[in-house]
Amino acid sequence: MAVIYIVILIGVLVFVHEFGHYIAARFFKVKVLSFSIGFGPRLFGFKRGDTSWDVRLLPLGGYVSMYGTEFEEVTDKADPDYERAYNNKPIWQKAIINLAGPLFNLLFPIPILFACYFATVTDDYPSQIGQIFDNSPAVGVLESGDLITAIDGEPVKYWTPMRKLVSRRAGEAVEFTLVRDGETRTVTITPQEETRRDAMDIMRENVGRIGVSVDMASSVIGIVHSQVPAALYGLQTFDEIVSINGKSVRTYVDVERELRHNRADALQIGVLRPVLLDVPYGRVYVLAPIDVTIPGNYTTAQSLGIASGNMYLSDIDDNSPASRAGLERGDRVVALDGESVNVFHSMTAKLQNDWENPHTLTVLRDGKEFTTTLQLEKLTITGEFQEEYPIIYSGFYHRTTYVMPEKLTKTVGERISFAASTSVEMTVKASTMLVVSIVRMFQGQVSTKSLGGPILIGHMASKAGQEGIDSFLRMMAIISINLGILNLIPIPLFDGGKLAILFVEAVKRGPLSMRTRQMIAYIGLALVLLLLMLAFKNDIERLWNLFFS
Repeated sequence: MAVIYIVILIGVLVFVHEFGHYIAARFFKVKVLSFSIGFGPRLFGFKRGDTSWDVRLLPLGGYVSMYGTEFEEVTDKADPDYERAYNNKPIWQKAIINLAGPLFNLLFPIPILFACYFATVTDDYPSQIGQIFDNSPAVGVLESGDLITAIDGEPVKYWTPMRKLVSRRAGEAVEFTLVRDGETRTVTITPQEETRRDAMDIMRENVGRIGVSVDMASSVIGIVHSQVPAALYGLQTFDEIVSINGKSVRTYVDVERELRHNRADALQIGVLRPVLLDVPYGRVYVLAPIDVTIPGNYTTAQSLGIASGNMYLSDIDDNSPASRAGLERGDRVVALDGESVNVFHSMTAKLQNDWENPHTLTVLRDGKEFTTTLQLEKLTITGEFQEEYPIIYSGFYHRTTYVMPEKLTKTVGERISFAASTSVEMTVKASTMLVVSIVRMFQGQVSTKSLGGPILIGHMASKAGQEGIDSFLRMMAIISINLGILNLIPIPLFDGGKLAILFVEAVKRGPLSMRTRQMIAYIGLALVLLLLMLAFKNDIERLWNLFFS
């Protein structure tokens, strides 16, 4: 099966690339002699009109052979096909013919990703507000549970498109129409600009954020200090409350609501408590069900002495930035750089986006406040295919999970609209990221070890194929973008090199001499061989590490 996946991947992408050249050549009435998938001896094929369509032995690429190309130019005007010779076409037509192959590779991911998104993204979360981050534009304006129905008059129903609309409006006043407690109202919020980095720390993007999330913090709690009623009667930090007086709870908001409604003389609280197992390596917890009775009529979390476990640190790695900052399990982070924080993933996002600089954390430990300085680290880790990529490392974790609202099923029209816009957006984003990565590689900021060749592509194709058609098609889209961008690099023998030569000829208003073009071709061949050798070296090292490390 692995061989089949590889053949399909390479065959399809090469066909798409060469078909781009073929279509452009035919459009400009260039005589196409052959359309070949692969190199070397011909395995099978057929001839239609002027063109021989062949499949060859070595599946490492392909080519379209046109009359009057390379070193077989047609100069005899008596030749009946003189006008159909490639070398006799205007420079702009030759440029389009060379550009068409990479362009087809760059456009091909759009229908592939459209099919993937249409088939797999059949629902989305509602545009309902979950958590509201401290010190964000939404504080005091939005409330948890608000259902956003329109942004600047444009109807919204789902979380993803709502988030995209907000992200484009940094620094602009945005009108939100919402439903709260059955009543429709309108509020105005100005999204603040935030700089976000991608996971590879290659690109940065400025986006608008109002400081909300779709999720709600689970009912995991923290104890404010050791002398509060909750602690004295047996509750512990990281307990997950599952019931209060027989009523089930899932989120911390549920906990607060049930406490407000409490009229009993005692609280019967059911919790799941993490219990550390004795294992040789690492830390493993199991959840043990425990019932706790707290006498007295407590109607607020504050009077009980509990808080959301969202900002409590559950684990600290040894010899990590967090341990060097003096942080301990059970610490509650209440402020980052002097600004209060109440949502863990919001705090970590801010740290990740500015990891180079030290940050001041304000921490509560058993009710006592102190500050410490945290300096994050950038580490390099090895991925599934032995590729190296950076991560920003803090060394602290939290136990609180997040409760998501029930998803809404999209209509066919909504799925088509989402798939169309997202497929274009992701293709542009992936292409941009690859271009930036190549530039960073030439600048020495990205390791050449990230280069891969046919062995890595084969390994990835096999792995993706085993995971299913969706994974395989998404990987095909990424490889197609890589093929399109790499072919535009101005290296002789690549399409980008041919375009560069055409540009020089346009500037000098005449063709380069045959000897000059031969020298350029030899240089290009040498560069391509060097790239292949480097890619094969990286592939072999990856396989060695994969099987023998």
